[in-house]
Amino acid sequence: MRTLQLYIAGEVLRPLSIALLIALLVLLIERMLRLFDVVLGANGPLQVVFQIMAYLVPQYIGLALPISLMLGVMLAFNKLGRDGELHALHAAGVSLAQIIRPVLLIGLIISLLTLLITGYIRPYGRYAYQITLNAVTSAAFQAFVRAGVFTQIGDRTFLIEGVYRDGSRFKQVFMHQTNDDGAEVAIAARDGTFARVDRDGPPIIRLFNGVRLELRPPADTQENGSAARGLTVLQFGELRADLGGETAQLLRGRGVDERELTLSELWRRRHDPPPGVRGRDLIAEFHARIVRALSVPLLPLLGVCLAIGRSRSDRMVGIFMGLLILVAFSQVVDFGKNLAENGTLDPIISLWTPWTIFAVGIVWGFYRLNEGVPKTAGGWAWLGLSALRRGALARKPSAEMDARR
Repeated sequence: MRTLQLYIAGEVLRPLSIALLIALLVLLIERMLRLFDVVLGANGPLQVVFQIMAYLVPQYIGLALPISLMLGVMLAFNKLGRDGELHALHAAGVSLAQIIRPVLLIGLIISLLTLLITGYIRPYGRYAYQITLNAVTSAAFQAFVRAGVFTQIGDRTFLIEGVYRDGSRFKQVFMHQTNDDGAEVAIAARDGTFARVDRDGPPIIRLFNGVRLELRPPADTQENGSAARGLTVLQFGELRADLGGETAQLLRGRGVDERELTLSELWRRRHDPPPGVRGRDLIAEFHARIVRALSVPLLPLLGVCLAIGRSRSDRMVGIFMGLLILVAFSQVVDFGKNLAENGTLDPIISLWTPWTIFAVGIVWGFYRLNEGVPKTAGGWAWLGLSALRRGALARKPSAEMDARR
């Protein structure tokens, strides 16, 4: 029996590995082409592309592992059925439940691996990806410390005459900004430096010994009869301005997005969320990750149900149906997560109820298949189609008799 289990495991792992490799290559190549445009367009070094791609690997592995597992099981059992090995095993008294034991073990291992990747590795990879991409696309910090270069950061334009050796202090700083109400602000300062008020807050620039000019549109001063009175002059010893937008994204800390938190952090901070994040967002993200990880051990059963058949056309339809079921379940989980984030439904209802239905349906389908019903590929998935077909055929004669009357 041990030899048989190792043989079954090998038959599954080979197509699983090939499917995982192909899926990763397809996902990474598509993103790589976009990153080449971004990095080369920003005159960034080519090695940054591969650095960013490395940060994306955990995210794509979390997506590709479940699909590769199901495809590996389906292709392996298709081959076993086509070569007559399943019939030989059944004739030797080996049940289908015994045959799939190594497959279930593989599914459990991949489930734990998926939980580790999505729960603890992917959050760090996502944060590093966002920070690196923002650094490349905006080049905000690097461009900002370059003397004599106009730099656009958000809605602000900066010009610095010189940079001190420490790289964080500047001399002769000029800044221009247009506010939402149309007012234009110009600031000239003798010195400036970067600072951060708190760990998760946006970075700020501190300006010393300067002048602030604000010119409002003429419409704001029509009652006084002169547009020139819209000019305000302020002399300051120190002035602080937050650097939001792209620079805030470049220098921010990890955790302002719930997808950048690990499972432990999601659970620990659910009652004390980071600024700008709701507590129910953390709870919904936590339950969604657990639900996706716990759906992975069910995929071998689904793959077996959809794989065993007698004709090549049935097998191809089974693969199509398997992918369709996975996509539909993923969409349902995303929809349930949105409902939980909006506070419409509790995660127990919006996320765990679909998972329960998914699990019960797969287990029931495998039980029917193990009992020998039905014998064609697609397993339990064909039961509903067969019932609809029988119902349609039964109603057709009745409809013809009614028409004759």
